[in-house]
Amino acid sequence: MLPKLLSDRVHYVNYFRMSPETFEHLLSLVGPSLIRVNTTMRKCLSPSERLAVTLRFLASGKLLN
Repeated sequence: MLPKLLSDRVHYVNYFRMSPETFEHLLSLVGPSLIRVNTTMRKCLSPSERLAVTLRFLASGKLLN
């Protein structure tokens, strides 16, 4: 989902309610706190994916669609 958003700036801003530059700045601030370790049962979401899901939920009140 994220790669498709990155190709269209207008859609990205409408989706997250912030510019890609602001997203990257926010990710640089909170990214280290969002890092998790993969286990044998599952692979973890990347910090950018975790932030994207959180921002989408906060912006719209629903999960990614």
